[in-house]
Amino acid sequence: MISKIKNLLFLVLLASCGSDSSPVKNTAPELIALLDYAIDENTTEVTTFQAYDADGDIITYSISGTDADLLSIGSSSGILSFIDPPDYENPQDNDLDNIYVLTVTASDGEFAVSLGIIVTINDVVEGSGGLNMLLMGNSFFKPYAERFRELALDAEFLEHKDTTVFRGGDNGTPIGLWNNADTQTEIKQILDSGDIQMLGMTWYYNENNPLSGFTEWIDYALQNNPNIKIFVSIPPIDFPVDWQQRAESFGYNNVRELYEFVVSDLTHKAVIDQLRERYPSTEIFTLPTGWATFDLVNQYENDLLLDEVSLFGSYDDSIFTDTKGHQGKIVITTGALIWLSGLYSVNLRTNEFDTGFNTDLHSIAEEIMDLQDPNYKQ
Repeated sequence: MISKIKNLLFLVLLASCGSDSSPVKNTAPELIALLDYAIDENTTEVTTFQAYDADGDIITYSISGTDADLLSIGSSSGILSFIDPPDYENPQDNDLDNIYVLTVTASDGEFAVSLGIIVTINDVVEGSGGLNMLLMGNSFFKPYAERFRELALDAEFLEHKDTTVFRGGDNGTPIGLWNNADTQTEIKQILDSGDIQMLGMTWYYNENNPLSGFTEWIDYALQNNPNIKIFVSIPPIDFPVDWQQRAESFGYNNVRELYEFVVSDLTHKAVIDQLRERYPSTEIFTLPTGWATFDLVNQYENDLLLDEVSLFGSYDDSIFTDTKGHQGKIVITTGALIWLSGLYSVNLRTNEFDTGFNTDLHSIAEEIMDLQDPNYKQ
C-alpha cells in the first residue's frame, strides 16, 4: 500500500515538473507606421519600416496588394522604394491617379502583421522654378492671389511671376472683365505677350449661360498661349449671417451642403466639364478655395482655434471683416495654402511657411485638398 502511494506521489511530481517547464508561447511582431505617404516624382525611396518583436525573432518584410509590383521592400532592412522613379505625368498605379495602394507585412517566421498604406506622388514643376500667371477676379479672389505670391516665393519658386487684374463685384467676374472695354484691352495686352503659362479666374454662375466669360477669355488666351493652363477658384458663399436661411431655401440642411452643390453641380458639371469638352487639349481645373472659410468657421464654433480670432472684426484677427463675408487674414492664408498645393503641388506636410497663427493652417488646407475630387485637380 505504501509503495502504491509512493508511486502516485512520484507521478504527481513528474506532472508538476512538466507544467513548470512548458515552452513560452511566441508573440506576433508589432508594426506601427503611418498609413499615408507622399514623395516627389522622380524619386524612389518612400520610407523605412521597422517592426518590433518581443521575443527577439528576426523580422522579414514583404509587400502585396494592388500596386505592389511597382515597388520593392528590403526583406531585412524594411526600406520601401519604387522600382522605377514615378512620373507624375505618366502614372502607373492601377487607378492612374498617382496614388499607389499596397500592404506591408512583417513576419517573425510564425506570426505576421500587415498594414495597408498609400503613397501619393507629388507633381514637381521641373526646370522652370515657377510659372508666369495671369490672375484676374474680384474681392473674393484678389486677397488669395496676393497672399499666394508670397507663399510661392517662400517655397523657392523663385521664377514665379504673376500679373493681376482686379475689379470689384460683378465687374471682376470673367464676363464682367470681358464686357468692360478698358479691362478687356488691359488683359488682352497681357495675353498678347505669348508667355502666360496659367490663367486664373474666379467662379461665378450665369444660369442662362454658365460658360459666359470663360469661353471668351480662353478663346483669346489660346491664340498666343497655346499651352496655357486654366484654373477657376471657387469662392465661399457670401453674407455669412444668412447662410442657414439660404441653404434651407435651396433645400439643404446647412451651408456646407449648399457649397458642395455649388462645387459639384454648378461648377464642375455645369462649367468645367463643358469647358473640357470644348477645349479637349487644354488643362482646366479648380481650386475649392471657399472650403477654407467654412472649415475655419466650423473650428471657431467648436472652440478649436488656437488663436484669439473673432467671427467679425479686423483683417488681422477675425474670420470676416464685414457682413458681406470678406475674409480675414487667417482665412486668406489658409486659402493661399490651398493655391500653393493646387498650383505648385507643394506638399503642405513639409512646407515651412510661417503663417503667423498657432492654428495649424497647413493641415486644414491639406485636408481640403485631400478631399477634393481628383478629377478636378491639376
